[in-house]
Amino acid sequence: PAGETPATLTTNNSFRSYSFPLSLHQNFRFDSFGFCTIFADEKDNNKNQKYMSAKNSIAQCTVASIVNQDFATARIFKYFGIDFCCGGNTTLAEACRIAGVDIDRVVEALSAPATEGYSIPFDSWPTDLLIDYVLKIHHRGIRTKGPELLALVEKVAAAHGERHPELYELIDHLRLSLDDLENHLLKEERVLFPYCYELFDANMRGATMQQMHCGTVANPIRQMHHEHYDEGVRYKFIQKLMNNFEVPADACASYRLMLAELEEFMDSLFEHIHIENNILFPRFVVLEAKTVR
Repeated sequence: PAGETPATLTTNNSFRSYSFPLSLHQNFRFDSFGFCTIFADEKDNNKNQKYMSAKNSIAQCTVASIVNQDFATARIFKYFGIDFCCGGNTTLAEACRIAGVDIDRVVEALSAPATEGYSIPFDSWPTDLLIDYVLKIHHRGIRTKGPELLALVEKVAAAHGERHPELYELIDHLRLSLDDLENHLLKEERVLFPYCYELFDANMRGATMQQMHCGTVANPIRQMHHEHYDEGVRYKFIQKLMNNFEVPADACASYRLMLAELEEFMDSLFEHIHIENNILFPRFVVLEAKTVR
């Protein structure tokens, strides 16, 4: 329309792309094919109407698509208790309902300029680079930092367990998690990722491949989803057990360090799950459909 300047455009009706921050001067508009244009009109005085239009549009975007566009928003979803990794395919409106939070508060937080955190454009990375990142950063990180974290928790429990018996329960959950995660990582490294590296390479060369020995890549992906969900539930329980990582009044320096390291380990795990569930796994399915004959 005359007097309005298009600011950005999504790619398709899965709402995988739009820009932040949302301004009261922005207006999301969707056509019959699901394409969205954000128009910016600084002269429009009807700010409330424009805000409601923007809010209603973003409410129908999936949480995963928002995080894919700007990973810094993961911190906002974490603050509000919204699952962006295992529950990433849920719309923002439904996610807010499940978490019991006011969507207006979430949209306001998403609209504010980022003051901390980082934003890595994972969704723009080539598939083989993303697999490399998961293997070298996340798999390696779990195997390195997991045992170090467990040793630190055991040290803190030895000093503070009498006053904080929840630390002993934390040790049990962490031990189980590290065992389950090791089995999970091996499945990805020995079965799923080697095949998907080959899929990516064949697709780049315009070649074809034989069907996976599992029948279809969707079968191991389904199992990975289940295991991701179980770990997500476990760490949400751990977060609750540790009072949202709030430092107790009697905490020593090691206790404070333990809580910080535990929260960082959980955040890294959720990034890992998000990258796989919401970016890599859907790409693997598409690559298989293009490449396997």
